[in-house]
Amino acid sequence: MPDINYSGNRYTFSASLQGLFEELVKQPFENHPPTPAWETEIRNRGTTYHRQVILNQGRTDFNEPLKGLSPKDKVLIYCAYYMPMHLVSSYHIFRVHTRFFTTHLTSVRDKVVFIDFGCGPLTSGIASWAFARQSNIIYLGVDNSQAVLDKTKEINQYGPNKYGTPFLSTFEVISDYNQLTKLLDNYIAKDDKTPIIFNFCYFLASLTLDISDLSDVIVQIAEKYSKHYMRVVYQNPDLPSLHANWEILKDKFSEFKSRIIESNIQWFRYDSLITGSLHNASVYNDILCNE
Repeated sequence: MPDINYSGNRYTFSASLQGLFEELVKQPFENHPPTPAWETEIRNRGTTYHRQVILNQGRTDFNEPLKGLSPKDKVLIYCAYYMPMHLVSSYHIFRVHTRFFTTHLTSVRDKVVFIDFGCGPLTSGIASWAFARQSNIIYLGVDNSQAVLDKTKEINQYGPNKYGTPFLSTFEVISDYNQLTKLLDNYIAKDDKTPIIFNFCYFLASLTLDISDLSDVIVQIAEKYSKHYMRVVYQNPDLPSLHANWEILKDKFSEFKSRIIESNIQWFRYDSLITGSLHNASVYNDILCNE
């Protein structure tokens, strides 16, 4: 059975992924020490408050405390509410657009660099691992919150077999995307044509993102590795107000004659790992390529 299974128009998780979520998210959430902030803001409040006020629909600043909750607390709350959905969302896009990802994500002969902007709790990383399995994925996660990066590393080390082997053996996370151009030199040569995937999973709606600075970095990478096969994968909720940064980024990529090859809204159903109930969700996604 696959680690993420699609059957009957719904996604379910393997026992190993359920175990990961149980140990690293659900139990810490439910058995959190009864600090005054946790009791007031979490135990005595409901889902809507948690999502809208504490997490700001996932757009909160994970570097800053809020209402007595630490950044680490906020990351845990985020994982509880958003990790299953974002994990399925990424996997769903890979599955639906298989022909665009199979060649380089599933071949044991090739390696691929997967740059995950706003990597969160490794959701897209696990999705790429579950989709590709035996591929040589070089995973580079970027997030400016140390609390998020700590959780990312913890989840990767837990792996599919509870601290047996990590999900991704070639794994590195950084807090500053300006380090990427130099970091890539450690893993690929300029002309070896290693495929590069830029992944933006619910990241470009950030309230603190400097899109001009970010786009300059990506353009530098695209210019330096211009002979490499590239994909840019974007996903966000289907709200036009959240796509402004993506439109700016697409304009930058038009200089390299990239073209939109997929642009649509994807619907999916998944089992929540915290309530056990079935959820319906949708995601807007675009895929760019340099071919």
